Amino acid sequence: MKQLLQKWGKGFGIYVALMIVFPFVMPDEYYRSVGIIIGLHAIVTIGLCLVMGLAGQISLGQAAFWGIGAYTSAVLTTKYGLSPFVGLIASAIVPGLFAFILGRAIAGLQGYYLAMATLAFGYIVQIGITEWEPVTGGASGMISIPQVPFFGGSELSMYYLIWAVVTCVLLFSLNLLHSRVGRAFRAIHKSEIAATSMGINVSKFKLNAFVVSGMFAGISGGLYAHYMGILDPQPFGLHESIKFLTMVVIGGMTSIWGALIGTVLIGFISEGLILLSEVIPGLQGDVDTIVFGGILVLIVMFMPEGLVPRIRSVYEKAQAKKAKEAAVKAQSGERVERKAAT
Repeated sequence: MKQLLQKWGKGFGIYVALMIVFPFVMPDEYYRSVGIIIGLHAIVTIGLCLVMGLAGQISLGQAAFWGIGAYTSAVLTTKYGLSPFVGLIASAIVPGLFAFILGRAIAGLQGYYLAMATLAFGYIVQIGITEWEPVTGGASGMISIPQVPFFGGSELSMYYLIWAVVTCVLLFSLNLLHSRVGRAFRAIHKSEIAATSMGINVSKFKLNAFVVSGMFAGISGGLYAHYMGILDPQPFGLHESIKFLTMVVIGGMTSIWGALIGTVLIGFISEGLILLSEVIPGLQGDVDTIVFGGILVLIVMFMPEGLVPRIRSVYEKAQAKKAKEAAVKAQSGERVERKAAT
């Protein structure tokens, strides 16, 4: 953790400062709600980054784990009268179990086959939520889901609760990335054959990443359920999974910070499109899907590594160039001094 803070101390400090001041800079309840939704999405995308960027797996079913977590906590609190905190714990455990079972079942799949398997899982979960009407409320959904009693459950307290969870998830993921486990993940991402030859249990590490990602999505889903107070199956389908995927790819699949920054960018672009649709007649429907698809295509074509890794690469090249110029200047200065001395 000490090495982590030394490396990311300045960036982490900026992140914390922006997180704290945002509700006061944007005191309107609407913008606070935007900040809350972005935070909920960030928890999911950081987990997805672990699966895609580190373990090298493609998941199109992340919204399914999000939905399982949401409905788990909602059912336990509304139908069985349990505390929302108990519901939130269960919202991490239950999706984690589903991720473990799914991960074991698809352990031998790669590439497009893995993507199709996770896509099918997402459809199965959404259909199951819709059809299991006695428990989930079916297409009509659930209402009267209690708020989390965190400092009164106000909009501001919910904002800080969710971003506190984001911060914990971020620190855990960054620490994991720079640990022995993270090095094993990076080896798997580059070459599974080479990783296996070095004695790394590829299947085990992939499964672990998948389970952790499912748990993160589940926690986010539970918080989403208690924040919204109502649930229906619509937000937990393929559209949302592709949105999560877009956030990670834009920010940079191999960067935890990239997943967070990509989520923030897409979150504000999405809200901007909603506001624009209210001003421009006819700009309705799936315009966000078209815009996000276009952004994704451009990123894949011109910046396949993602935004944050590209910025980091440009910065490192500039620093290297500056250091080289300084070294050349120092050498030339030494020559002049020697010449003057002789």
